[in-house]
This record gives sequence, C-alpha cells and structure tokens, in this order.
Amino acid sequence: MSDPDPAAAYERLRRDAPELFAEPDGAPMRILSSMPSTGGPYGVCYQDPYIIVVRDPVEFPGGGIGGHVRVLPAARDGGAAVLPVCDDRVVLVRHFRHSTRQWHWEIPRGFAEPGEPPDVTARRELREEIGVAARDLTPLGRMHADTGIAGGVAELFWARVDPPGRVAADEGIEGFALFDPRELDDLQDRGDLTDSFTLAAILHARRRGLPPFA
Repeated sequence: MSDPDPAAAYERLRRDAPELFAEPDGAPMRILSSMPSTGGPYGVCYQDPYIIVVRDPVEFPGGGIGGHVRVLPAARDGGAAVLPVCDDRVVLVRHFRHSTRQWHWEIPRGFAEPGEPPDVTARRELREEIGVAARDLTPLGRMHADTGIAGGVAELFWARVDPPGRVAADEGIEGFALFDPRELDDLQDRGDLTDSFTLAAILHARRRGLPPFA
C-alpha cells in the first residue's frame, strides 16, 4: 500500500524514528532536511506491516542532489534468524523465495512483531517454521543482510531443538533436512547454500565452537 501523501508520511517517519535518519560524523551522503524541487519524487514510496520503502532526498559526495532508496523494517526491532541444531546437525528448511524465484536452503527467520524482543522473535520463528521450541537459545551477534539497500538489522541466534515434526507450508517451505558440518561445506561448495542469514549464523557458530562445530 502507498500513502496518498508520500512526503507527509516521510516526515512522520522522520519524527517517529529519528534513529533511521542519523547523520554520523563524516557521512559522505547527507539526508536533506527538506524536499528539493528537483530529482524527485521523494518520501515513503510503499509501506505494509513488514517493510517501508523510502526515497530519501540526499546530497551525494560530489555535491549532486537526488534520491536514494532504502528498504526499512516496519518493526523498529528488525527481525531475527536462528540456527537450529538437533542431534549435532543443523536443521535447514527448503524455502521458496519470490524475490529470487528460487528454492533456498535457509535457517528459520522472520520480521519482529511490534515491540517484540529479538529472542522472542527467534523462538516464534522456530515454532512457526519447523514446529519446535528452543531448548537452549544463545545470541550469536547482529548482521545487515544488504547494506546497499536494506536498512534493517537482524539478530542471530543458535538454538538446540528436538527433531522437527512439520513445516509451515503456507510460508512456501517445502521441507527440512539435517546437515553435519561436512555436508554444509558441500552445500556451500556446490553453490546450493547462498542465504546470507544462514551463512552468517554458521560463521558465528563455527567461530564460537558451538555444536555441531565444537
């Protein structure tokens, strides 16, 4: 859905979430305080319960004025992704993604509900996607999935789980499989494991020596 007044929606977002419009020292691209008469349109291009697409009025490093598109999470807390481990093997779901029009091996993940802490999001996604509860949940760190266009941040977790019993078919998930570290390496070597959340969680778990990488 789109707001009938993109500029007004943009100013509301700027007022309600000033952290999304931060100007760090030395930032080479500056968000302008007002909408220029050229280079538009600017404002909130699209918004739904999950994402907000904005086109910021910016001054580029060379001094030019124009628009820069960002995709922001509607929930300020972003989302979470969780690496589930069962019997010392990683559980991956086979998920069809509309954006790539391909099947991907992935760990469970999703957007946060409004006001939902990341660990609660992680536990909810485990229940929704593979029908299990987290017996242990360990924070792994944070990640930005695509710093070129996406402004959201995801919290990563490691979880010990019981064997999954079902998958959320209504989310485009075909099934799941359990992989040991060697099989994960094989998936990556073949180019069958490309999801950034999954790769980042595996990297963190390996570095910390968490099962099944202990």
